[in-house]
Amino acid sequence: MLNNISPKLKYLLPISLPLLLIFFRGIADVTVLMIGLIFLYRSYKINEWQWVKQRWFIFSLIFWLYLLLINSPLSTNSSESALYSLAFIRWPLFAMAISLWLLNNHNSQKYFLISLAATFLFITLDVWWQYFFNYDLFGNPKFTFNTERLTGPFRNNPMPGIFMARYFFLLLYLGYFIKYIQTPTKNITFIFLVLLIGILSIYITGERMALIIFISGTSLVSIGLLLQYKKIRKYIYFGLFLILGFLAIAQQAFPNLNDRMITDLLHKLSNFSSSDYMLVFKSAYAVWMESPIFGVGFHQYRESCIALGYWGTSGGVCMHPHNISLELLSETGMTGFILYYLIIISVAIKVINNFFYQKNWLSLFLSLNLLFVSFLPVIGGMSLFNNWIGAIVWLFLGWALAFSKKNLN
Repeated sequence: MLNNISPKLKYLLPISLPLLLIFFRGIADVTVLMIGLIFLYRSYKINEWQWVKQRWFIFSLIFWLYLLLINSPLSTNSSESALYSLAFIRWPLFAMAISLWLLNNHNSQKYFLISLAATFLFITLDVWWQYFFNYDLFGNPKFTFNTERLTGPFRNNPMPGIFMARYFFLLLYLGYFIKYIQTPTKNITFIFLVLLIGILSIYITGERMALIIFISGTSLVSIGLLLQYKKIRKYIYFGLFLILGFLAIAQQAFPNLNDRMITDLLHKLSNFSSSDYMLVFKSAYAVWMESPIFGVGFHQYRESCIALGYWGTSGGVCMHPHNISLELLSETGMTGFILYYLIIISVAIKVINNFFYQKNWLSLFLSLNLLFVSFLPVIGGMSLFNNWIGAIVWLFLGWALAFSKKNLN
């Protein structure tokens, strides 16, 4: 049965993966789980388990066992933490399935990227339509709780910028798959066109952290371009100039966003110690100090924060720590934080080893950037273990492994 189904899945899943992972949180989680289970069954049927010995996956298993055997028993709610801990292994299995099965060859990667490009062309158009006409193409209104934000096709979730700030960087790989844009000048033009569309589209969503992430990632990609195309750096500098120029124009063209995206952001950063962000981080730090070594328990942050009396002191306090490092530290302690980042560091080392000696700087920085915008310890925003965010970051991890392996062949 698997022999008949597997080839069809391997053809259809790369094309349908963007739709399955992006638009519905529940479907994204089911997709991740099912791909992991199918990959396990496939490994059993063909008796292929060499992947278990990959260093990053060994670290994933160690982190998983730590959650199950140490963190959960010490948790403020052991049974609930144990259930969430048990489910964690779906993420590494999903990333492994991406790297070794679903997106392990040129054609599957190409079809996936084309499908992703079509998906984000629609999302981008939908976001701009909602900005100008107040409703998106499906009739979803702007999000107006406290401040005006866009939802795009995500209904009442003001988060299209979160997706754009990450997935747009995956589209930059299309230069490796579309013959028309494989020359240096055309590839540079394509990359900066995507980056320009991305930065302007994120700007109008009103999502400040998404804009910061995208600008940071753009800087890293630019370094890769400058190292890869040393003889035509003038085109790269011109592309950067255009992005900065259009961003300056956006400040004047969208005055209703300027206060939130620029003025208010600069004010918060200059007065960070008294901002609502600092109150959230202080509460997260207080939760961490409840159990610095082992944490209060996986997925137990909110209850612990409420028990400390921080609930309602400011918007967003006790929902989640709004920072990757503080989330890991508060829920899994210093031990879990170290074990988790051993996974990411081992993947980064593998990517660097695969590209560094080839001096393939663009591929190196594109792949490192995927890890950077996913796992940088100082990143703020949604929970690292949110189904939607988890699907993005572990897809990126699997892609980085698959793409670097392909380029060794």
